[in-house]
Amino acid sequence: MSQPLPIVLRCTEALLPKIRYVFDTLFMACGVPVIYLAQPPSTGPWLLYGSAKEVSWPLDRCLAIAHCPKSWQLFDSYADIDTTTHIFGLTTVFPEKAPGFDRQSDIPFDLVANAFYFLSSWSERVGSNKEQTRCIYSNSIFVRLNIPQDIVDQYLELLIKQLHILCDRLEIEKWNSLEWPQGASHALILSHDVDFIPANLIDIAKQGAKTILRHLVRQRDPVDALRAATGLTLALLQKRDPYGCVPEIIKREKELGVQASFQVAVGHRHPNDVNYRIEDDSVRDYLRLIPDAGFDLCLHGSYRSTEKPAWYVEEAALLTQRLGKPLGSRQHFLSFNYDALFTAQEQVGIQYDMSMGFPDRTGPRAGFSYPYFPYCLKEDRPYNVLQLNLFLMDVTLRSYMNLKGIKAWEVIKSTLDELRHKRGCVSTVWHPIVFGGARDPGYDRLFWEMINYTRETGGLATDGRSINAFWRHHAKNYSSF
Repeated sequence: MSQPLPIVLRCTEALLPKIRYVFDTLFMACGVPVIYLAQPPSTGPWLLYGSAKEVSWPLDRCLAIAHCPKSWQLFDSYADIDTTTHIFGLTTVFPEKAPGFDRQSDIPFDLVANAFYFLSSWSERVGSNKEQTRCIYSNSIFVRLNIPQDIVDQYLELLIKQLHILCDRLEIEKWNSLEWPQGASHALILSHDVDFIPANLIDIAKQGAKTILRHLVRQRDPVDALRAATGLTLALLQKRDPYGCVPEIIKREKELGVQASFQVAVGHRHPNDVNYRIEDDSVRDYLRLIPDAGFDLCLHGSYRSTEKPAWYVEEAALLTQRLGKPLGSRQHFLSFNYDALFTAQEQVGIQYDMSMGFPDRTGPRAGFSYPYFPYCLKEDRPYNVLQLNLFLMDVTLRSYMNLKGIKAWEVIKSTLDELRHKRGCVSTVWHPIVFGGARDPGYDRLFWEMINYTRETGGLATDGRSINAFWRHHAKNYSSF
């Protein structure tokens, strides 16, 4: 079916922006066009979101979703939830149900309020950890209340299941699933955070020593320590840089016919920030290969860049001046203040961001496996910045989860298989420092295998700007965006 799904909303005027945002976000993810009407259509299926049904409505053609005003009261406060319940086998943070909704054909709980709670990252923004700039999975609401990480995906799956039941009952054609560019079933966004560029042999030697000690002391892995030392020795004998690796990555990706996004940092306000300076002509000339080769240049916001939005603005301006204007971004160490980041990105024209991910866990941070627009609570609207969720990172797998070889690949493959099943789109990051064989041996091979497996299973491996262009064109059909 190509006709839009009519949606009739019965709620207060004040809630309309949030409710439309949720419906538009969810239906965008599965490719179902929607239209909002004041009254039920004269023919065809339609969706009701309200607290009650009217007998005069054509309810035989309707999928009804309960609107529970009490479920929305939390968003008028700065409180958080501390309990969950289960409805339809799904975890919900708002347990209220509406009378008169049939369990078999309707959705009797407020799916929209529950989805908004996670899509807006409410717990991160009002919870006890809201002042922290790094959100860790082990401290998240998913662990605290035992909530599935893909909870919004599960809400979407229920919504589509009930919609398909209605179509089957009416004996009408269903809507086709969303198709990604090049006819792909799912999409994987490739990216590289440029965190280290050695200036000389001393930098290489220091990094080599730190790497070997990390494997020996923190990871207690003498085998990888030996492998890293061997890789470093070979690189030095061959007179090549084993840690920068940007030219080598670009060359290999060109050979494979793929392009990744490169995140380049320019800020230095914290010891965790990068070792190089874009102000140095030698660094600029080294990194110029990225835009000159036609690859996606993004800003790698510094560790403290969102403490003052002006700092982020300064960094975007400096990168533009020295190398080129970035359209995308990811925060260094995934450190940021939610509203300060997206506000600053709107100000400087950053169109997409890839910072929403857990450093210590693979998978979604907002419960969702698709691109989406974060929400500005203060102005009650979506930010004009597309979020491309971070699902897979080399540091997560090796340093936090202590995985390598086949065990690391099993996690990667499982994530990609689930993404294909959901027809989703997420981002990954592999740091250039692992591609020279002297950091985390084998992780370069995992990256290339990840690309091959994505393509072999009908997926698209691409950069952030390609998905941003596709998704923004798609979003024009949805009123919230």
